[in-house]
Amino acid sequence: MMKLSIFLISGFFYFAGVSCKNKEPFKPPYDNIGGYVIGSETCNSDTSQNYWLLDFTVYADSPHIGDTLVLNGTTYTNVLKVRGLDARLKQVGMRVSIDYNGVSPDKVVTKGCTVSFPITYNLKEMAIINQFEIR
Repeated sequence: MMKLSIFLISGFFYFAGVSCKNKEPFKPPYDNIGGYVIGSETCNSDTSQNYWLLDFTVYADSPHIGDTLVLNGTTYTNVLKVRGLDARLKQVGMRVSIDYNGVSPDKVVTKGCTVSFPITYNLKEMAIINQFEIR
């Protein structure tokens, strides 16, 4: 039940207080993290089905939920792979914000490749809910 007190002072309304008993702050059913797109796997001839690799170190206080990976001579320390990355975000170096509801507890081995010489990575997978470019 909401209780609201209003006073009239010099022709202006003054709100003395609003109280909402037993109401907890809204907590969305997902988490958010910022990352950089660092590359993709090459497994399927339909490239939209490939995993993309993201390093989640945009923000200093990001949770460490990923793995370490050396890619093209650079060491990344918080890497996960994702499916379903929006085509607008599939650019190496792109800063992205991801809403997610889980990370696989174990590393995921990519199977069923349709290209002759697949390039895959044994990393944990993140389930994306929403995704956005960080500007």
